This record gives sequence, C-alpha cells and structure tokens, in this order.
Amino acid sequence: MLLSTGINLPTVLIGAIIAVIFVAILLRGIRRRKKGESGCGCGCSSCPNRAVCHTGQEEKPDGR
Repeated sequence: MLLSTGINLPTVLIGAIIAVIFVAILLRGIRRRKKGESGCGCGCSSCPNRAVCHTGQEEKPDGR
C-alpha cells in the first residue's frame, strides 16, 4: 500500500494543485458577482447583452 501511494504521489499533488486553483477561480467569480461586477471585466456600458445580465437593476452613476 505504501509503495502504491509513493508512486501516485506526483499525480495526487498535481490534482490537489489543480483543485485549489479551480476553487480559487470559483470563489473569485462568486465574490465579483455578489459585488455586481461584470464577468468579462470590460464594463457594461457598451455591452449588447446588458439587458440580459442586469434585469431590474438601476443604472449606476459610472455607467455599469
């Protein structure tokens, strides 16, 4: 059992690193969504899909 764990250790470490990165990206997206920021980072003033993303929200002074 110990031998098989040692052989798979690099695979387990790489998988753990990828999982941590994935969770960090998800948490960042959730925080940005709660703040009302856009997902693409370019702002909403010139976005053709603004009405789809921000239904029922008032216009903020900076155009977002």
